[in-house]
Amino acid sequence: MTIIPQKLKNKIKKITKNVINEAFLKELCSLNQLLYIENSPIHVISIFKKTMLEIYQKSIPLIDDIFLNSDYRKRNFYKSNTNNRTIITIYGELNYTRNYYVDKDKNNGFYFVDEIFNFDRYVTYDHIVRSILIDKSIDINANNASINYDLNLFDLKSYLDSNATQSISRQTIYNWIHKWNLPKVEYDYIDDDSNHLYVMVDEKWIHEQIRLALLSEEERGKHHYIMSKCFVTFTGAKTKNNRTTLLNKHTFLTTSNNAWKEFMDEIYNIYNYENFKEIYLLSDSGSWILSGSSELKLFKENKVILNTCEFHVKEYINRFTHSKESRKELLNSIYEEKDKKKFTKLADKIIEESKNKKKKEQYKNYILRHWKAILNMKDREVKSSMESHISHCIASQFGSRPKGYSRKKIQKYIKLQEYKLNGINIMDLYLRSYNKDDSYVYNKTEISYSMFERDTSVLPVKSSSDPISYVLNGLAFSI
Repeated sequence: MTIIPQKLKNKIKKITKNVINEAFLKELCSLNQLLYIENSPIHVISIFKKTMLEIYQKSIPLIDDIFLNSDYRKRNFYKSNTNNRTIITIYGELNYTRNYYVDKDKNNGFYFVDEIFNFDRYVTYDHIVRSILIDKSIDINANNASINYDLNLFDLKSYLDSNATQSISRQTIYNWIHKWNLPKVEYDYIDDDSNHLYVMVDEKWIHEQIRLALLSEEERGKHHYIMSKCFVTFTGAKTKNNRTTLLNKHTFLTTSNNAWKEFMDEIYNIYNYENFKEIYLLSDSGSWILSGSSELKLFKENKVILNTCEFHVKEYINRFTHSKESRKELLNSIYEEKDKKKFTKLADKIIEESKNKKKKEQYKNYILRHWKAILNMKDREVKSSMESHISHCIASQFGSRPKGYSRKKIQKYIKLQEYKLNGINIMDLYLRSYNKDDSYVYNKTEISYSMFERDTSVLPVKSSSDPISYVLNGLAFSI
């Protein structure tokens, strides 16, 4: 950013103030009439957006002229050329003319008004528009976000006219995400005195996008998947009106091969881990999950208790036999009678009478192998809800539609989903970090959302997580 002398800043600030006052006073009467007589919020929004565009369009040439005719510019820069630009803002399509200046010593050029208004070069959509659509794409998906953006960004009246609806391709939104250095998020510390922690773990396979030309003929006919891992931690649960809420919940998502290490590095900084006397691992007892269960024990006070989810046990029982009576007997022998010998006897009888003996032997061995963990789950006060979580956290976003993701980029999408699930404001995250390097850490506790915090900007509105606050700031502290 070019260093601007204070005298020049004051001139620009005065011009901007006058343009803002003139624009808002001009619309005050019609705005008042709409609010108190016609009661039309659509028209109020329309007037506000029209006024903001007018502020931009009137301010830009005046500010550029101040710089063009300043002694500072004449000493240090020369005007190279003039051209037009169109940029999409949250107020609508902004068209303006700008001058290109070149440094006399360094011979590098810049557009003064683009730097003043913080408009990136060579982009069609400003930061706030991009942040809104990225945020929406995480909430739903990029395709719906691209189709429906008109309602959020432009005059609501145009949304009533199907011919006026504009569209951004979903690939454009994906490209914005790809170019973004997604920061690490430092989560808030959970101040809780619980002496136990629940850890639910499961995986979900995501279709991999892969170039078939790179594969052998044999490999081309196979399905290719990326294994995503989901960890959900909480310290307890409360039930009200038949709805159960997990307390102090945190979600961790990854496609990394070092999932357990990364997970432990994160939750160690979130919970008072030394306080946990018992850590309940709730899962389907998959091999990758059990192989990392020892990672949960960080202090000698920690005791890890394995629990096999009831959902998977009942799933195997249902596959084991089609007889409702036999299913009931098998489940009773496990959960009610806790009789391992009786279960084995019942299972062997069914296997002996069945055709697919090998498969049913595997089902029986699964239950026998995890017998203690299955009974541990029976005795838990809080049951596992991992299947619904894996569906909500990963499947709904990455598996409900037949689309593929590359291994190189899937981790960024997965982490964005994690941030959203943990209450991180994606729009704010983007605006604060999109032009930072990969060392930037987003810390939620350091953010201030004060609407009237004084800002040194000379602009009527600038790129921010709360653009309207800057307009109010200018009005409240105008001099």
